[in-house]
Amino acid sequence: MGIMEKDIAVKSPEEMRAEIQGKEPSAERKLERLADPRLGEEYSFEVKWTDPRGKVWKGDFTNQILSFTQISQVGALRARLGGGMPVESVDDFTANHNEKVAHLTISLVKRPKWAADLGELKYEDLLDQIYVEVARHEAIFSGRENPERGGADGSADGEGDATPVVDLEA
Repeated sequence: MGIMEKDIAVKSPEEMRAEIQGKEPSAERKLERLADPRLGEEYSFEVKWTDPRGKVWKGDFTNQILSFTQISQVGALRARLGGGMPVESVDDFTANHNEKVAHLTISLVKRPKWAADLGELKYEDLLDQIYVEVARHEAIFSGRENPERGGADGSADGEGDATPVVDLEA
C-alpha cells in the first residue's frame, strides 16, 4: 500500500501541542473568538478621523447584520441614488459611492448627528473608514473573514485569496 492510499490525519501545531498537553485544542482561543463583538448581529465601534482642514470627526456607530428584506432595501436605495439607472450605466466611483451610502444608511442603527445623511459627507476617506468597519463586521459574522487573521481570507497581506479560510471547528 502506497503512502497516498493511507488515511493520514494532518494536525496543526496547535492541535499537536494540545494533544501532548492532554487538553482540547485551542479551547482558550475558542472562548476568545466567542467574545469577539464582531461575531454578534450588532457591532458598535467608534470612528475618529481628522479632515485635511484639521476638523475632527468623531462618533459612535452601531451596525446590524442585514436581513434579506434589508438587503433589498439597500438595492432599492442604491438604484434611487443612481437616478434609477442600471448600475452598469454609472461610472465606477459613483456606483461604489452609492453602494456605500445605501448600505450604511440601512445597516447603521446608531450614528452621530453629523452622519445622519451619509450622502452629504464631503470626504470619501471618512465614508470609507465607516464602511470598512461595517464590511469587516459582516465578513467576520458570516465567516468570510477569520477575526484572528489579517485579510479577507485571513491572509497577512490583507489582499485576500480566492479560497476563504473558514474554521468551522473553532
